[in-house]
Amino acid sequence: MSNPSTLAELRETHLPLVIANQEGIITEVNAAFEQLTHWKQAEIKGQMISVILPIYFRDAHHLGFSRFRSTEIAQILNHPLELKVITKDNQEILSEHYIIAEKINGQWFFGATLRPIEI
Repeated sequence: MSNPSTLAELRETHLPLVIANQEGIITEVNAAFEQLTHWKQAEIKGQMISVILPIYFRDAHHLGFSRFRSTEIAQILNHPLELKVITKDNQEILSEHYIIAEKINGQWFFGATLRPIEI
């Protein structure tokens, strides 16, 4: 699948997937995400998305997230981004993220696939 535009399409991926609501709270991960990060859905669901972000990136993420919530204009959606994800045991994994946003019943949800990059 290339360039999914809805969360339903994104859910069809075999890649690690994380979905968060407009408050930045993780609502769903898939089995591939669990395998990559060692986080189980029962442990991570309900936590802030920042738990999987490197500490040095959290402020920039919060700023961008807040800006999107107020303007609904984004610079990072719908194209690949090279970022790091933090595993449960605090390891950093470089990966290509593809992030989409979808408004459902007046609420924004954000889905991201993570394609690990071997260096």
